[in-house]
Amino acid sequence: MTRSRYDTFTQAIHWFTFIAVVGLFASGLIMEEMARGPAKSQLIGLHISFGVVIMALTAARLGWRLVTPQPDPIPGEPMVQLMAKAMHGTLYALLIAVPFLAMMMVWAKGRTVGVFGLFSVPPMIAPDRDLAEFLGDVHETAVYVLAALAGIHAVAAIVHHVVLKDGAIARMLPFGEPRQS
Repeated sequence: MTRSRYDTFTQAIHWFTFIAVVGLFASGLIMEEMARGPAKSQLIGLHISFGVVIMALTAARLGWRLVTPQPDPIPGEPMVQLMAKAMHGTLYALLIAVPFLAMMMVWAKGRTVGVFGLFSVPPMIAPDRDLAEFLGDVHETAVYVLAALAGIHAVAAIVHHVVLKDGAIARMLPFGEPRQS
């Protein structure tokens, strides 16, 4: 028997991650333009909290991959399959690294990382203004790399669907007809 579709849990994490990443990207752009004040502080708090959620969900998804059978690979050129694996690995790494860089930046500012007001993660590094600025720059660059790679990932999925007609998108949806091996 072949597996042509991802399980419901994986699909849910994938689409929640997509929505959250888009929201975090948008909120990051909005925060840059906001004046200091309570509204900006609230938005920053939500931004940080959802970043922690993304990191936790990505870790859960990676753990789930270890114990859950994955769909059979879509047939294709070995180089294309290697590129797809590299893309997925890089996206997973960035989904962990981007929020972790932000946490490090917050800690370097001497602050705790609050998560929806439910709990806080105390600083794990000493305050260092220069380090905080550097981490902020690295975080911002990593965000743009993540956005670009996520866009390429989406375009590749659309090409698979529209041009190759191999059912790749349906593998990550609870409906539609995935390709049958």
